[in-house]
Amino acid sequence: MKKSTFIGNLAAWVVVAAACCAFLAWWHTGEGTANISDPLVQLGVVLAAPLLLFAIGALIGIALMWFKKILVGRVAKRVCQVIGVLSLLMLLLTGMPVFVPAAEDALLGPAFVVVYVTMVAPLLIMMLGFVYAVGCAGVDKSKRGPFAKYLPEDHFDD
Repeated sequence: MKKSTFIGNLAAWVVVAAACCAFLAWWHTGEGTANISDPLVQLGVVLAAPLLLFAIGALIGIALMWFKKILVGRVAKRVCQVIGVLSLLMLLLTGMPVFVPAAEDALLGPAFVVVYVTMVAPLLIMMLGFVYAVGCAGVDKSKRGPFAKYLPEDHFDD
């Protein structure tokens, strides 16, 4: 992983996690319930918990990839990038009806899935954040693959 990728993702996900924590603290103290008709408050109610879980998974994964110098194969990196970005987009689509009220019925399915999974299986959303982080990892340039150091050598004694 490049240093700029690490620092950029670290900073972005720390800001997201801090904003979600601040909103959830404000909401759960009871001060936000009077403002429930505000669209941004509704957006925070729906998105704060899933985005916080995703950010925690991404932060753990990015730290692990950076400090342990973990490299992945090209195909694994691309697959993890696609899964991570698509899951993040699905999370963000959950809040789209706040900005586009006409899309409320069309986005009811993704919103239901995200809210339900957040309540029932929060570790799944954290794992999707971790998969996003694996998509940011460096690529193993060896021709034998990322697990070559665990394989026996190819020397044959005649």
